[in-house]
Amino acid sequence: MNVRQWLATMIGVAGLATAILNATAKSPMPGNLLGLTGDNHLVAFVPNSQQPRRIPIQGVEGRVIGIDVRPANGLLYALTNTDKIYTLDPRTGAGQLVSTLSMPFQGNVGTGMDFNPVPDRLRLVDRRGNNFRINVDTGMVTADQPLNYAPQDVHATMKPQVTAAAYTNAFPGPPATPHVTPPTRTTQLFNIDTNLDVLVLQNPPNDGTLTTIGSLGVNLEPAGEFDIFSPQPGVNLAYAVSGSMVYSIDLGSGAATRVGNLGSGMNLIGLTFLPTP
Repeated sequence: MNVRQWLATMIGVAGLATAILNATAKSPMPGNLLGLTGDNHLVAFVPNSQQPRRIPIQGVEGRVIGIDVRPANGLLYALTNTDKIYTLDPRTGAGQLVSTLSMPFQGNVGTGMDFNPVPDRLRLVDRRGNNFRINVDTGMVTADQPLNYAPQDVHATMKPQVTAAAYTNAFPGPPATPHVTPPTRTTQLFNIDTNLDVLVLQNPPNDGTLTTIGSLGVNLEPAGEFDIFSPQPGVNLAYAVSGSMVYSIDLGSGAATRVGNLGSGMNLIGLTFLPTP
């Protein structure tokens, strides 16, 4: 069962806002949020339930440190701290090994992980400055230039401590068609530096060059997560989780606005949005 099939029976577009989060009318949450905890559980937010459903992850080696849905096929992927990539069944938590990274990433809590929907490659970044590009089917890693603030940036002298990353326009569908004008799909890569509590644009992504967009206005935990919900081309709604708090993120200014509380003890280290059916 892929994510789309599972989602059609379990999660509605407005379910999370009404059943789980005390979201404001001004910044409602989409209803297709899937979280990851530090103890190898998925957290599904199910309509008409007072409690999210905790799903133990099974059949993986090590601890899962990041999750994301691959736009090209709608499947949920996970990375472990043993450098292995799995697909996960979001209904049962069952893992299936896909590949092993060709060079060690050795990530931990505070790893930014997101699929680039244009070339269909997985981006991994972390506070150590690592900037990996991965073919998940083979595990082949391209180590791109370490993360760095642009020379003209306000934080040019600072060492980046990026712990979260997300691409825009990651709606379901195939990668961009090469050599077509205009392009069939475009994207931008946004990160969060949790040391400075700022939103940054990574451009060019392979050069690791960071440009500050603006302050979040809140203190985001290093283990916090960030993702962008793109239900259709050009619609990009960004959210971040820190502890049990959920914030919407303005991609133009970086400003974070609290939109809900996941509840006591609900500390997520991973976040993704499942495609709507």
